[in-house]
Amino acid sequence: DPDGYYTTELRTARLDEIKSYLWLAGPPNCGRPLHRQQLLGRDIIITEDPNEHLTRIFIKPLPIFLFNLDCWTRKICKTKQLHEAACGFLLSYAWLVRHESDLRIAREMGLLPDFIHWATWTEFISETLEHIDLQSLSDVSPRYQYGELRLSRLNKIYYITRYTWKGFVRGYITTPTWSQDFFARNFAWLLAVFAVMSVVLSAMQVVLAVARGSRAFGNASYGFAIVSLFLAAGTALVVLLLWAILFVYHLFSAHMNNRNVMTERKSFANSEGNSKC
Repeated sequence: DPDGYYTTELRTARLDEIKSYLWLAGPPNCGRPLHRQQLLGRDIIITEDPNEHLTRIFIKPLPIFLFNLDCWTRKICKTKQLHEAACGFLLSYAWLVRHESDLRIAREMGLLPDFIHWATWTEFISETLEHIDLQSLSDVSPRYQYGELRLSRLNKIYYITRYTWKGFVRGYITTPTWSQDFFARNFAWLLAVFAVMSVVLSAMQVVLAVARGSRAFGNASYGFAIVSLFLAAGTALVVLLLWAILFVYHLFSAHMNNRNVMTERKSFANSEGNSKC
């Protein structure tokens, strides 16, 4: 089915379904170019699923049919959602390939065909961007209102918003090493919890056993144990409070930034609509 093929190659239905929560996974900004991704030490992984494209840092190679004007006329432009997905996908490549070094990386990794040279690319992408409203981004699908998305946050969004057992267990993308990744990410704070609990339990043992020792040593041990308990509880409380403050701050900042950007884009879209009338 040709129509199904283009839909599979371009549509980001899974991300569009959670468009109201995408601001939690990434800012509404441009994605970083390829040379910058390498500078940050990120390994670029090839994917053929558009739903995984530009999710830190899976990248889908640019389908060759997008260079074919006849394909746009006969297939892509006939469906609004497919056209928005195609425009958004090309916009993402305008972010990724901004310099000749980016083009060289893209060709080496098989993201772009070998016949694409710098002059060809700049001409193609310039003509493409002329048909996209870069101020309002009203010509692209909801997913491409945002740049890079964090896969870990997409998984958390799916855990919360998918009211099915499958969605809760699998998240957005499952990997065979999910348990290893979980312990790798959470080992530090798990170790800290065990350390605090060890201090607390040791202090409680001292308090319970202090009556059986000498009076002077018992008083000193009892005092030290009480201080240790308060220090452990105070440290845990301070860390928890700092984490809560930072969490609320970043959440509020991301929400306000997303609201301001979306309001600005909507105003551009409305002003252009009025001017056309």
